[in-house]
Amino acid sequence: MKLDGGTSNVATAGTRVQLSSDAGINATDRIIWAKFTPREGNTGEVYVGISDVSATHGVELDPGGANKQKDELVLNLGAQGGSIPASSIYFDADTDGNKVDWALLIAD
Repeated sequence: MKLDGGTSNVATAGTRVQLSSDAGINATDRIIWAKFTPREGNTGEVYVGISDVSATHGVELDPGGANKQKDELVLNLGAQGGSIPASSIYFDADTDGNKVDWALLIAD
């Protein structure tokens, strides 16, 4: 197994960013565990999903704020013996320049 982490930037809201192309990881790497959190300081939400992710289709992650806790999404696919290819995960945002931090556990 290999642990990898990084940040993906959605430069233009409404334009999906593929995790594997943005992160420099192999598109065929099999993810068995992942954690996604919006970057503190984002001015809007980020969305995690598959190739059709958008502001209306995906898991919305709010960056939090003064009286609001930051959202996070954790996928534990390996617990059931499963995995997904890194190429299947995409991000979008409702504001230009929003970022999502991620940590991945990748199968050998």
